[in-house]
Amino acid sequence: MPSFNNEQKEIEKAEHEFLIKLNYIFYNSLEEFNTKLKNSLDYIYYMTLPIIMASLEDKAYNPFSEIMEKYISFIVNTKMISSGYRMLPLGYSADLTFEDKKHIINIDVKTANINNPADFKEEIALGFAQTSYPGKLPSGVIGETDYHRDGINEVKTFPHLPAEYRVRSGNKLTITNGLLFIYPDYKNIIDNIRRKYIEIREILDGRLIDLFKQVFSKEKNIREFLDYKPRKERFIRREIIVDNLIRGYFIHNKKLSNLSKDEEKKLLLFSRKIGEIAKELVKREIKPVAIISISIPNGKLSPLYDEQVVSGKAFGKSIRYHYEKGKFKCLTGGKSRVIFIYYNKSYRSELKKYFKKIITYKTEEKDN
Repeated sequence: MPSFNNEQKEIEKAEHEFLIKLNYIFYNSLEEFNTKLKNSLDYIYYMTLPIIMASLEDKAYNPFSEIMEKYISFIVNTKMISSGYRMLPLGYSADLTFEDKKHIINIDVKTANINNPADFKEEIALGFAQTSYPGKLPSGVIGETDYHRDGINEVKTFPHLPAEYRVRSGNKLTITNGLLFIYPDYKNIIDNIRRKYIEIREILDGRLIDLFKQVFSKEKNIREFLDYKPRKERFIRREIIVDNLIRGYFIHNKKLSNLSKDEEKKLLLFSRKIGEIAKELVKREIKPVAIISISIPNGKLSPLYDEQVVSGKAFGKSIRYHYEKGKFKCLTGGKSRVIFIYYNKSYRSELKKYFKKIITYKTEEKDN
């Protein structure tokens, strides 16, 4: 491992101190977070339909992820301000940015499904506004040159954030943290209604010709209109129109004419089914099974973390930090950069598949 200097040691001290502070802030806000999350579930019916609609094309629409991110941002922002930090909205920055006299602090909120470990297993994906550490950019040809051999990766993926801000009030060190929320999977619940949803789409699709008879004089023109797909769009028009009819019927109570009694019954039963699925989602308790705080190395710590901070999956478009054991390299005592603020003990064995160690802070570091 490359040697470090006094400045790098002081940087890691500052990063470690903030990791402890952020852990304290959020650990003491867990009850508030859970209460607010529970309040949102009163409106679960209105979130369930968009989940079902997105499932048809395997889209990653996750309202629970968005709810978590909004509440996290609100709570952390409130607590940070009450702890003496100033909110600092910047054009290129993480989800939350703060400052004090010596630091600019960026906190990025991320969510991941427990059944998709590629999003969180021993690494964290970072945008250019979420780190100051340049990522190693792979170069060469696989089989002819080693992607990670010294001397080959001279070009870096450089982020937007500087390692240090030089402003009128003085130089300020950049500290970046990721707050990762892992939530339980609910795909099997949605799978149970997908076939019914396809049937409802087919019923509404069959009413499109009647809907446009007053607009077009010939049925041929209606079909051309409905089956048209703009070059830059993913869907033909009839699919988009059916989406709107579904939202109109099940959310806005806009009834459709010319439906048979059997079709009306099917739509009514589907509406009830949405309510049943909503109740199942509430029972599943879509709240975090783990909340993890990750301290991301400052750019001035290079080359200490060069082997672990690399270009993202898209060549040169993002950065990944492979934290592995996640230790601060300049500090004694094996202090961890990866801390579990909370985890559901019933998921412990599953989490252990993806995390070699589950380290928590209370008053001191504890390896579980």
